[in-house]
Amino acid sequence: MTSSKHLARSATALAALALVVGACGSGAATAAPASEAASAAASAPASGAASASAASGEKSNLTFVAQIDNPSQAFSWKMYQKNAEKYGFDVSNCDNGGDVQKQTACINDAVAAGTNAIAINPVDEAGYVQASKDAMGKGVVVCLSMVPPAKEAIDGSTCSVSVDDIKGGQTAADAIIAAFPNGATGVEIGGQAGHVAANNRHTGFTEGIKGKNIEVLDYKNPKAWDASQAQDIATDMITKYGDKIKFIFTHWDNGATGVINALKAANQSGNAPWTNDVMIIGVDGNKVGFQQVESWPNYISIAQNAETITSKVMEESMKFLNEDPSATKENIIPFDVITKETIDNFEVPEW
Repeated sequence: MTSSKHLARSATALAALALVVGACGSGAATAAPASEAASAAASAPASGAASASAASGEKSNLTFVAQIDNPSQAFSWKMYQKNAEKYGFDVSNCDNGGDVQKQTACINDAVAAGTNAIAINPVDEAGYVQASKDAMGKGVVVCLSMVPPAKEAIDGSTCSVSVDDIKGGQTAADAIIAAFPNGATGVEIGGQAGHVAANNRHTGFTEGIKGKNIEVLDYKNPKAWDASQAQDIATDMITKYGDKIKFIFTHWDNGATGVINALKAANQSGNAPWTNDVMIIGVDGNKVGFQQVESWPNYISIAQNAETITSKVMEESMKFLNEDPSATKENIIPFDVITKETIDNFEVPEW
């Protein structure tokens, strides 16, 4: 888990800019309009299982639906288990396997088993909505974990807890602009095609470089959050554009591992020392991200705190179950920005 300490030393101008941008526009929680919160709260049982459980001292049940072989979701599951007692939940998980149909089955099975709440990191922007609406109609609280709802899926969940991935993309753009004041060309390797986080990171990045002297030569998404697929995409881009690539924005740190492998392979096979100078930016702030900040000459990791997010999911889910008027539909957790200058200010996460 990342947690800020007192600054050990002064950051460079780039690090300072990234830190400022990463902090802007993101509070601990963003309250939705009262009408939205009231609508979401209406989907919770008026006097049903949750309130009865609390009164009798029994725990409510929360089911975590996600692709469990994704490192961020595997760690999220550990955090749900670690902190469930604190928020009054018994927790279980259902692996959606990165498949929308499996995801629907997970939601339906959890409802049939009598779960009170579902935390979900969905496969795509809206594939879960019909099943989640059905669950909410039966009094189950559904909260998105690590992603916000897409515009077309606002009514498909009771609440959400996430970083602002648009802000994450903008943070990457600002860091590149600061690093290349005279302009530069580079490439973008997105996250899983169709995933809301990938879409938002791309949107934020595109908006961030608009009107600036920064040109994206190519942009491509892999089919999954798979480092080997990111490496294949990077290899193709390196072959096509060569030393025109001054930066590579990769949507996740593990994917950036594949990018680094591709750059190293190009150097070894083609004597291309320019590859060592490529600026790489990843998102997640996991253990791999920290390692790459230390080992790659110019690497930045834009970090989301999985424990903070999962704890907030449970806190808000319980509030909605108990019809607490302070329950908040949309909750935004600020990014941390990890650079060589700031890395000592953070603890390396477990995942």
